[in-house]
Amino acid sequence: MFRRLAVLVAAVVLSSCASLPGPEEAASDARKLFADYTAAFNDRQWDRVVAMFSDSGFQWSENGKVEYASKAALASYFDGLRANVVSASFRPSDTNVTAHGADAAQIATRYATTMATRDGRRQLQAGEMRLDVRREGRAWKIVNVDTRPTPVR
Repeated sequence: MFRRLAVLVAAVVLSSCASLPGPEEAASDARKLFADYTAAFNDRQWDRVVAMFSDSGFQWSENGKVEYASKAALASYFDGLRANVVSASFRPSDTNVTAHGADAAQIATRYATTMATRDGRRQLQAGEMRLDVRREGRAWKIVNVDTRPTPVR
C-alpha cells in the first residue's frame, strides 16, 4: 500500500513539474508573440495585430504620455490604418526578451516604422519600444507598450 502511494505521489509530482511553464518557455512565447506582431503589422493584418493586445488593463504610451488607454481606443487607430495605409513596414532590431516568471515577460527593442498612405504621404518613425506581455489563459497578450520615438531625418 505504501509503495503504491509513493509511486502515485511521485508520478503526480513529476507530471506537474513537466507541465509547468518556466521562464525559458515564457521568453520563447514572448519572442513568438513579437514575431507574430511584426509579421501581422508588415502584412497590414490589423485585426490580427489588435487581437494580440489584452482586453484588460491595456495601455500604450509615447514618451511617457498615455496615447491609448484601452484596446478599444487602439482598435480605432488601427481602423484608420486599414482605411488609409497601402504599405507598412515595422523593423525591430537589438531586441531583448526578459522573462518575469512563467507568465510574464518584457520585450525591449529598437524599431523603425515606415507607412505609406493612399494619398502618397509617407510616415517614418524610429526609436525604442518596450512591451510588457503576459499569459492570459492559453494565449500571450500585450498589456503595455511604451515607445520613445526619435526624430527621423
